Amino acid sequence: MRRADMDAGLRRVRDIRIALGLLLALSMTANLALTVGFAGRETVTVLVPAAAGPPWEVGGASAGSGMAGARYLEDIARTVAVTLLTLTPENASHVRAAAARMSHASARGAIGAWVEAEAARLAGRDMASAFYPTGIEADPARLTVEIAGELATWIGREEASREDRRYRLAFRIDAGRIALLRFEQLEDER
Repeated sequence: MRRADMDAGLRRVRDIRIALGLLLALSMTANLALTVGFAGRETVTVLVPAAAGPPWEVGGASAGSGMAGARYLEDIARTVAVTLLTLTPENASHVRAAAARMSHASARGAIGAWVEAEAARLAGRDMASAFYPTGIEADPARLTVEIAGELATWIGREEASREDRRYRLAFRIDAGRIALLRFEQLEDER
């Protein structure tokens, strides 16, 4: 009787091993099928803005591969322009850090040097500036944006000037991250 119990126990262990082996093979097959299925699929990243409105899109059929939707470009360009052009001696280190985070690696030095020069110019004269956007046009195919607005300048606590200015921003998307490639002031066409 002991022999029969041992044989039954061994068969049960063997059957359990076979069942576990089959489950492992089935799991691996399912994972392989999912991997192959997702490998050829186009992905879209949807970023929900803090304010109410339609979502932003980066990538996907509507924005194009390696591109961003016009609304996303407009919002990111507005943020970049206001951040770079709203500068005081007190917030200069924060603007430099933000410029480094927003800039593409190939442009980080040039944009950082521009912020540094502007901060030094403003600090030497006890000046501050703020940018107020009034118009914006995005070109999603080229990842560029033209933004117009007023650049206000203060000396001490007195407003010194308000000038209409236009800027062109160029972006680059690497690994799903959009970064500032170029920031330049445009001459008036008057």
